[in-house]
Amino acid sequence: MEIKIFVIFSLYLHLSGFAWDLSSIGLHNFTVKHVSLYKSRAFLTILCSCNVSLVEAAWPENKIGHRLKIISDGFIDEHNNCDKPWHVIGTDVDSVGRLWILDQGVDQNQCSAKLIIRSLMLIPNKEIRYDFSFNNNRIYRSIVVDPARSVDGDTRAFITLENTDYLLFFSLLKRSFGKLKLESKYAMGLNSFSLSEVTINQNQLYISDSLTSRLFSLPVKTLRHLSFPVDGINKIIIKTNVTYVGRLLGRAYGLRLDLKDQLFYILPRDGAIVKWRPGQALRAENHLVVFQRKIDVTQIILGTAGKAWAVSSMFVSENGNRHCIRIA
Repeated sequence: MEIKIFVIFSLYLHLSGFAWDLSSIGLHNFTVKHVSLYKSRAFLTILCSCNVSLVEAAWPENKIGHRLKIISDGFIDEHNNCDKPWHVIGTDVDSVGRLWILDQGVDQNQCSAKLIIRSLMLIPNKEIRYDFSFNNNRIYRSIVVDPARSVDGDTRAFITLENTDYLLFFSLLKRSFGKLKLESKYAMGLNSFSLSEVTINQNQLYISDSLTSRLFSLPVKTLRHLSFPVDGINKIIIKTNVTYVGRLLGRAYGLRLDLKDQLFYILPRDGAIVKWRPGQALRAENHLVVFQRKIDVTQIILGTAGKAWAVSSMFVSENGNRHCIRIA
């Protein structure tokens, strides 16, 4: 049964806005797809006719400013260098200041999709690269790094793909991938299943199916104790403690857990960002609308002080073009 968004009590917090001006590096018409944050540095995954897909800029809470830098230009050189990022899908930053770059590659027969990990603190940057030659026909969607290390000191990341019933689970320590599949009576038997949204913090891990709006909770501590395979691609099947939480309030994306374990997500149908506290039923009356406007909000991000910001591909403020605004 469809739940109308207007029954939810709403709260609008229009506190501050910010826009990225990239004209000084020759970028005038672009849309923001994704933002990752490291201290006062923002890493923008963008769409641009000039083929640039990843730029480093300043985060709005940085009062000093930051020099703009193009990280991925997408231009094929005479050496056909497949080591560099070509078509960046998304990024994340881990707890020790490493930038994880998910790259779709160029042509399947030319430069395959890959994962690039580089330090943001060491000069010169030391890079780690892992090619997805085993999974070249898939379309990659996002990458999320676990903010806490596993019991063996490993740093691990979840990678989502289009229209799959599993996640890729990468071990930095083992330099290896596994397939993480759900086993739940609510997940079995569905003709279409797309585990395309993941959010994780120190205490919680949620995965949603973008086709059915079902939300699942995974045992994050169990995953951090999980021994990772060392002999190539294996299926890691979680058989217990996978909890079906309920259905989100419609087709949703941009799931984000804050430091208090509250879940934010975007409802594009209503142009809204809602907040839900785990432990309550996933009903409309247990949600709070923290932002609503008919614009293209692409992401929710936590700023340097742990506050939630909305990020739009174009703007989120009526006072002019703004790519991001603080909402909570």
